[in-house]
Order: sequence, then structure tokens, then C-alpha cells
Amino acid sequence: MKLIINIFLFCLVSGNLYAFEEDKKTFELTKEIITQQIEAFKIEDAEKAYSFAAPYIKLRFDNSDVFMKMVKENYEPVSNPKDFYFLKSKIVNGEIYHQVQIISQSNKIYIATYSLTLTGNDWKISGCALSLMNQESV
Repeated sequence: MKLIINIFLFCLVSGNLYAFEEDKKTFELTKEIITQQIEAFKIEDAEKAYSFAAPYIKLRFDNSDVFMKMVKENYEPVSNPKDFYFLKSKIVNGEIYHQVQIISQSNKIYIATYSLTLTGNDWKISGCALSLMNQESV
């Protein structure tokens, strides 16, 4: 009986470690997607930035130029950050959420919460909520 319990516990722990490693890989992959989109914004590569958008976003913005214009007008810290850092990441109902601290060109600090959804075999950015923090960077 003790052997059966030990085998069960081993399988349980091994399964959890595997799931943790898979989550870690997914977090790194999706962080890279966000980073690539931000880098595309910075060099004004509208096509590349648009390529990371989820189908729902592409339905709202017909083409890369319209998408880029919207981002520049409404998400300036995201489209041209001085710097950015990943904070927390989590999975909720199969979607990935990343909190990103963004320092704007005017040294204001924002928290951008990105959501990513799995579309076929690819993770795509499905949203970004931006909040201004009550402090400035040095």
C-alpha cells in the first residue's frame, strides 16, 4: 500500500513539474511576441506589429496602417517606450496575461496588461490595457 501511495505522489509531483515547465516555456514565448511587437512599433514597421495581433483585433482594424495609427494615438507609451520590463504572468481560462512596466519617453511609468490567445498553433496578442502609475522614473 505504501508503494502505491509513493508511486501516486511521484506521478502527481512529476505531472505538476511538467505543467510548470510547459507554462514557463509558454510565458517566455509570449513575452518574446510582445517584445517583438513593441520593437516593430519603435521602428514603425506596421506590417510586423500587425502580424502579432489576434484575428479579433484584425477585424476591428482593417489593415496595418489603421492599426498603427490607433496604437500611436491611444497607446503612445507602448508604441515608443524608453524602456519596458515584464512583471507578472499568469494563465486564466487558457489565455496568457502579462503585466509589463513601461517607461515612456517623458519618464512616466505605465502598467500594460497584455492578453494573448492561442490561434491555431500561434499565440496572438488579443488586447492591451494601459494604466498610468502615480510616479515617474528617474
